Amino acid sequence: MTHQERLYKALKSESEAEINEALLTLDMCMTQATAIGEHTSKHFLEEASKALDKLCHGRDRLDTLESYVDGSSLFNKQQQLND
Repeated sequence: MTHQERLYKALKSESEAEINEALLTLDMCMTQATAIGEHTSKHFLEEASKALDKLCHGRDRLDTLESYVDGSSLFNKQQQLND
């Protein structure tokens, strides 16, 4: 595996972890009220809002990574051979 491929894999894993953490938090906010320390509506909203922001950030990163790197010649060995 090249260092470019390893970097791509690390960035992708990082983005996927951020998405999964956000989904876990949202799930806990919506289904397990006791999982959130303070049980006020304001605190639930704050935690859910932070999780949603994290989910959007992770999803945007993953989409961008897949759009710009997966389709680039950086990982397209067949295209590199033809150039």
